[in-house]
Amino acid sequence: MDRDTQFAAEHKTLCALCDEAVARELRQNLIQSLGPKAFIDSEHQVVFESIRILFPRGTITMAELRIHLNNRGFPDTDVEKYFQSAPADNIHHSQSGKRTP
Repeated sequence: MDRDTQFAAEHKTLCALCDEAVARELRQNLIQSLGPKAFIDSEHQVVFESIRILFPRGTITMAELRIHLNNRGFPDTDVEKYFQSAPADNIHHSQSGKRTP
């Protein structure tokens, strides 16, 4: 997989983890399936580590992620891009009506 393709896949994964419309159980399984060093892009890795820490606490909001990253020493991380909805053709709906990647 080339770097651009890997970067896009990592970004899509992080967006799915931040998307409350995706079933929580699916997001939990995704977090568990990814190893502690799952991302080649350093920003993606840092964001994933924060998501992994915040996830058990409940809903991950843009503000919470921004604060967590700031407290970890990454104040300039653009978290908005991880909360953008994926295009409809990349989303599947589960029986519960929630979107899944």
